[in-house]
Amino acid sequence: MGITLIVNPGSSSKKFALYDKDSSLLLNAYVESSPKGYDICVLINGLQQQCSPINSQHFHESLGDFISLAKEKGIISDFLDISKVVVRVVAPGTFFQKHGEINSEYIKKLKASQSVAPLHIPHLLREVEVIKKLLPKAQIIAASDSAFHSTIPDYIRKYSLPDSDTNKHDIYRFGYHGLSVSSVIGRIHAVTGMCSKRTIVCHIGSGVSVTAVKDEKSFDTSMGYSPGSGLIMGSRAGDLDTGAMLSLMQAKNLKPIDAQTYIQTHGGLFGLSGVVDLRLLLEKRIHGDPIATRTIASFVYQIQKTIGGYVAGLGGVDLLVFTATASERSSTLRTLITKDLSFLGIELDAEKNELCVSKDGVISSIESLVKVAVIKTDESSEMLKVGKEI
Repeated sequence: MGITLIVNPGSSSKKFALYDKDSSLLLNAYVESSPKGYDICVLINGLQQQCSPINSQHFHESLGDFISLAKEKGIISDFLDISKVVVRVVAPGTFFQKHGEINSEYIKKLKASQSVAPLHIPHLLREVEVIKKLLPKAQIIAASDSAFHSTIPDYIRKYSLPDSDTNKHDIYRFGYHGLSVSSVIGRIHAVTGMCSKRTIVCHIGSGVSVTAVKDEKSFDTSMGYSPGSGLIMGSRAGDLDTGAMLSLMQAKNLKPIDAQTYIQTHGGLFGLSGVVDLRLLLEKRIHGDPIATRTIASFVYQIQKTIGGYVAGLGGVDLLVFTATASERSSTLRTLITKDLSFLGIELDAEKNELCVSKDGVISSIESLVKVAVIKTDESSEMLKVGKEI
C-alpha cells in the first residue's frame, strides 16, 4: 500500500504518524510524560479520540501498540503495508547534518556519539531496533534534526578553536529542532499573512531553543554542538562555564561520559527546583512558591536575552514565533517572555493570547511593531517530505 510511518522519539516523549502514498494523514499518536507516568493520545484524521495513562514499560512498547491499533482499525491490513519508516535523528556531527538511510554504518556512528546526546541517541537506537524487529522489510530513513541549520554562516558555526582541532574532531555548532523550525517557517504566510525576512522562533518544550531565521534560512540558533547546550531546559543545564564543569567533574570524580549524563539529567528546571515539568512550576509560581518563582525567572531571562541578541544579529525582527508544547499551550509563559520586550516593539494582545491555546494564531496587538504568533510545530510533515526525497 506504500504506507509511510513517522517515528519521532523525543527526549521525554514520542510521536507516531501514518501517511498513505498521497501524503494523507491516516493515524497519529503522541506519548508524553504526566504526573502519574505517561499518557498516550490517539488521533484519527487529526481529531483526538482518546488519551490513556500508560506505565514506563508500555512507553517503550508504544510503537508496536500504535501499529497494532492501526491494524485493528483497518487502516492497514498487515504490518508489511508499511514500506518506509522515517525517524527523527538528534545527533552531533557533520555526518548527521544531512538526511539519509539508516544502515549498519549509520548505526555504528550513532553508537559512537551516544555520550554527547544521552537523552536522545539511546532512545533512538532502541526505537530503530524495535522498527527492524516489527518491520524487517521496511526502508528506514533518518530525518536530520540539524540539517536545517547547515546554512548558519561559518563565522557563527565555528568555535574559537584551532582549525586543525575543529576539522579533525568535527567540533561545530550544529543546532537542533531544525525540523520544528522548518515546519514553522513553511506556514508563516498561511498563519500571519506576511512574508517575514527576519524571524525569531522560540521552540519551548522539554527541549528549548531559540533560532534566528533570515530569508527563511537558519542564521543562528541557541543549541550548539550538543542538544544539551544553549538554554535552560527540562533536565538539561544548557550552557555551563567550562571551568565550572571541570571543577564539578573533579569534585564529583566524574568521567566525561558521566559528566555529560549528569548535566543533561540533573540540570535545567530540575536542577534549579527539583521539578522537571514546566506546567507544575508555573502553577507553583502563581501560588507564590519562591523556588518556582526563581526558576521561572531564570528560564524566562535566558530566553529574553537570546531573543535580544538575535534581534541585534538580524538587524531587527519582523516576526516572533512561539512553537512546541509548552509555548503553544501556555499563554502565561508567552506573557512572561514578552512583557519586558516592549522596547523592541513587541506588544501582545492579552485577549488574543488567552484564546490562542494549542492552535495557530497571531497574538500581538495592532500597535505592535513586531508581529507575534503561535504556530504549532509539525515535525511529522517535515519528516514525510524527507521520506519522499530519499
